[in-house]
Amino acid sequence: MQAWIVEAFADEHYAGNDAAVILCAAGFPPVRRMQSIAQQLGVPTTAFVLHELGQKYRIRWFTPKKELDLCGHATIASACYLYDVANVCRSSKLCFYARSGPLYACWNGSDLSLDLPRMDVVPCRPPEGLESALGATVVHCARATDDILIELESERLIAALRPDFCALAQIACRGHVVTARGEGETDFVSRSFFPALGVNEDQVCVSAHCKLGPYWGAKLGKSQMTGLQLSARGGRLRVEVTDRRVYVAGPARVRQCIPSWVWATGDRSRCRPRSVAHASHLTVLEGGPRA
Repeated sequence: MQAWIVEAFADEHYAGNDAAVILCAAGFPPVRRMQSIAQQLGVPTTAFVLHELGQKYRIRWFTPKKELDLCGHATIASACYLYDVANVCRSSKLCFYARSGPLYACWNGSDLSLDLPRMDVVPCRPPEGLESALGATVVHCARATDDILIELESERLIAALRPDFCALAQIACRGHVVTARGEGETDFVSRSFFPALGVNEDQVCVSAHCKLGPYWGAKLGKSQMTGLQLSARGGRLRVEVTDRRVYVAGPARVRQCIPSWVWATGDRSRCRPRSVAHASHLTVLEGGPRA
């Protein structure tokens, strides 16, 4: 079993968000095994992908701490792996079946585009302790079924946030999506915090844009927007909103292959990251003990 590390939303300006992709040849491993692998790999999300028929796949996502119902960047990463490593035809549209419903991925020019369910938010009062945990004054607060969306006054305040993650983890929700109106050609900026899932900050969170797209689309009167994630690694996303779906697009690249003996032993001395664009240039690490 091999794990392929893919950088989603990485380009010449931003490092994007890492995900591990594991193609399961004979069914999904037991949940405990998948959770253990995700913990050993230590990337924000590990996607387990199972081929069903044609361009249809089943997918499950695990952070180092728990299983997720939806993870967009790891689905983009999985599509990148299938196109660039498994040599799936680039003109094919991929369908990923998950607990949260089907997701569709395809190439859109030089970017990978993901078709996601739209998630509208409902205004709410900021939960007790939220402002002190963020260290910022909330302009507007709203809830989705899983996350809290928090608007701040400016892009500068978003970039300067230094949250108290222990305090955030005590607030009853999956995560906190903090956002503000963007500057220049950027329509909105955001950062995403998920300490309750074992990921203090998600470097580029696609699923957050299921809420950010409709939220800012209504405020700005736009259906097509550009979002910028202001995390340490950062990433730029193209977002399109329709009545029922949200389309998020951006670049992705396969970085390296890690055989199972490497993550099982923790010895990554032979794993030298290498940014690549196509499968013919991939660094594949072979040999050594087998799990």
